[in-house]
Amino acid sequence: MKGVTLLLLSFTCVLFYSCHLDSDNESPITEKVTIDAITLPKGFVISKLYEPTDKEQGSWVSITKDDKGNFYTSDQYGSIYKSRLTKSEGKDVLEVQKLDLNIGLAQGLLYHNNELFALVNSNDEKIQSGLYKIIDSNGDGTLDRVKTLKTVNGNGEHGPHNIVLAPDGQSMYMVFGNHTDIPSDVRGRVPEVWDEDNLLPVIKDPSGHANSRKAPGGWVAQTDFEGKDWTLITVGTRNTYDIAFNRDNELFGFDSDMEYDLGMPWYRPIRLNHMTSGADFGWRTGTGKFRDYYPDNLSSIAHLGQGSPTGVLDGRGLKFPAYYQKGLYLFDWSYGTMYHARLTPKGSSFEAEVTQFLSGVPLPLTNGVVGDDGALYFLTGGRRLESGLYRVAYEGELPSEVLELKERSEGKKQRDLRKQLEVLHVSPSADQIPFIVQHLGHTDRAIRFSSRVALEHLDYAHWKDEIKKDNPSEVSVGLALAIARHGDDAARVEALKTLMGIEWQSLEESKKLDFIRGVDLLLTRMDGSLPNAVQEKIKELFLPAYLASSEAVNMELCKILSYLQVEEIVALTLHEMETNTSTEGMEAMYISGDISNRSEQYGKDVENMLANMPNQRNISYAMSLSYLQKGWSTSARERYFKWFGDALQKAGGKQYLNFIRAIQKEALANVPENEQEYLSEITEIAAARRADYMEDVKQPEGPGVNWTVELLMSAYEKNYKNADFENGKNMFKASLCISCHSMNGEGGSSGPELTKIGSRFTVGAIGEAIVNPSGTIGDRYQYSDYHMKDGSVITGIEIDEDDDTIEVSISAFTSNVTTKVRKDRLESVELSKISPMPAGLVNRLNEQEITDLIAYMLSGGNRNNIKK
Repeated sequence: MKGVTLLLLSFTCVLFYSCHLDSDNESPITEKVTIDAITLPKGFVISKLYEPTDKEQGSWVSITKDDKGNFYTSDQYGSIYKSRLTKSEGKDVLEVQKLDLNIGLAQGLLYHNNELFALVNSNDEKIQSGLYKIIDSNGDGTLDRVKTLKTVNGNGEHGPHNIVLAPDGQSMYMVFGNHTDIPSDVRGRVPEVWDEDNLLPVIKDPSGHANSRKAPGGWVAQTDFEGKDWTLITVGTRNTYDIAFNRDNELFGFDSDMEYDLGMPWYRPIRLNHMTSGADFGWRTGTGKFRDYYPDNLSSIAHLGQGSPTGVLDGRGLKFPAYYQKGLYLFDWSYGTMYHARLTPKGSSFEAEVTQFLSGVPLPLTNGVVGDDGALYFLTGGRRLESGLYRVAYEGELPSEVLELKERSEGKKQRDLRKQLEVLHVSPSADQIPFIVQHLGHTDRAIRFSSRVALEHLDYAHWKDEIKKDNPSEVSVGLALAIARHGDDAARVEALKTLMGIEWQSLEESKKLDFIRGVDLLLTRMDGSLPNAVQEKIKELFLPAYLASSEAVNMELCKILSYLQVEEIVALTLHEMETNTSTEGMEAMYISGDISNRSEQYGKDVENMLANMPNQRNISYAMSLSYLQKGWSTSARERYFKWFGDALQKAGGKQYLNFIRAIQKEALANVPENEQEYLSEITEIAAARRADYMEDVKQPEGPGVNWTVELLMSAYEKNYKNADFENGKNMFKASLCISCHSMNGEGGSSGPELTKIGSRFTVGAIGEAIVNPSGTIGDRYQYSDYHMKDGSVITGIEIDEDDDTIEVSISAFTSNVTTKVRKDRLESVELSKISPMPAGLVNRLNEQEITDLIAYMLSGGNRNNIKK
């Protein structure tokens, strides 16, 4: 690891060191130490206690503890284990035993009142995903019986995740990824009127990821200990793995990004969310993700750049310096980093000071728990990686005492007001309408949001006329958002007319954006056509402000004006895209190189993008203009399609180029057919500088071998000292690995990034993946079998869908080879057990060539890492 690193996070992550009522000017320890390749603050010590993979006990991803000092852990793909830490000859020894029960695959575990709860994430036919309880049926102290409490439809990396105990100990909360359906009988605090809510057509991920998933995305539910009564708490996350309550009894979650979206205007970094009652955090598929500033979703309280969020742990009970007891620990699997988030009340919500607590390479963090001894215990593993149980303790000079951390008085008045409104999410009362409406205009965003949710839980008839009253502008906007979701077209038109009477340009920036989103959502939810007079009024209101406002306002105005086919914006927008090409400030949401080099998953993508940054603002304009059919001259069309060629020279996430192509495709659909070929050529000419990965590739000399894992390992062991880096790189291309996998940012995107495969996988494991690619298939790369009524089967991954057809990519080497599956001819769909990666791709290679290929992969594309 390189030196001492303190990550300063931008956007809503606020660094502060001012004195608070209970802080005593505490601050994080900046001096670091490195122990066994793990870096953490000075005074802390870390030790690895156990390696379950060495005992063939799988890869542990969840952990809880009972009141007797025992740990319970679960293998992601296997059993649940009970363990206890003891001393033997002065050394710590973990005694582990497997629960001999038909239960496992638990990504969430909670021990409470002598019962073990398991949130199972399964694609195994023997046990369904869902909530289970393991009990001691005869009182002999042994858990011996499994009870099914509730099953759910969802599995895989975006399936059911963790469980936590409610602060009052009377219920529990569970978190689910966006590939888990909300059961039809689960209702509660979120009004069930969610929709995609994008004014312009959404472009789905060209790789097919999450294309069939619609609103509301990932969710949190509360239930009793018998699992009978479930209450929906929040929606709209992407893939929050874990949740935790802080000292103020407020719920927080650590949500994931979509790394394929790097460089795009809809990209959202990993984020710490304050998960208040009824919240929607705005995840939508493809390009449809809500912007942070949209008032119909809540923003994060901290952005942390890139990563793969896993565990969240509150610091209460740790025998650490006071600073480290007063916050949340956030686990990042990809970058091997554990962050500490110190939360300070800000209105009814919080702001965060985020610092790195520990880091290592590789260190795939999964979950953690506060031990009875005041140490922090955490797991590494997941996806069948090498797994470990670690302990972090404090042995420094500072006093380490366990603090009694009660709810703070700071911000309590605002939190209490929000909670008054949240009561109305469960027990709606028409008598409270004046109270609710009053707070639609509150200065606190979370209170405004809770007010609107309370209003939307009431019958629309009770509040439909509130917008006709003489309300402050922000109250009218809040009412308009609610009317868009609950009213009919006549009510939406009247709401638009009300908004048109507001002097919106005199509003402060955040209120301008709220206002524009109010108009946007009313237009989006319209079932019929918009009256011409209202359309003209919107144009008169917005066109003079276009490109004379802030960046965010301009992007939102471009979208609405394109939707309304306002042709005057063509020349204005093209001039802006050609002259305002600066990317200053756009890199703020991305992590620095000292962290990105810890990740094999997409660290290199971040570095390449920062070195060749796309202009996210202009991509947003290009998307909006793709919908606009009016106002185009021949020269304007040419300038526009040349822009796509220039954009294709930039770098971003794995689907960056494909997304640019998809926007271009949408634009071409609105061009006269006789001009389409010519305009496409303009793009290709401008994009001609793109690298050809297969240029000058030399084919294998052979003779080939029908490789097995054992033969491959033997060949490598015999020849690795003579490995040729350049030939290995050539074999990576000649064997078509580069068509699907990237190394150091070069290559395809339909398979996993391989830059740091050598830091996590052995030669045998790499050989297994090459020789038997169907042995383990990642969720993101798994195809489906579409069984047709005529007996035929189409195998591929969905990339788009409409009412009549499903568009399926059927080639592992490119997403451009597709076919349409007609729904009226479809019998059933099931996940394919065959990997899209063909077996036998390396069977043309001889012993030295296969050795060179494996050595190149182990080196991560760095000749200095070739093992001799």
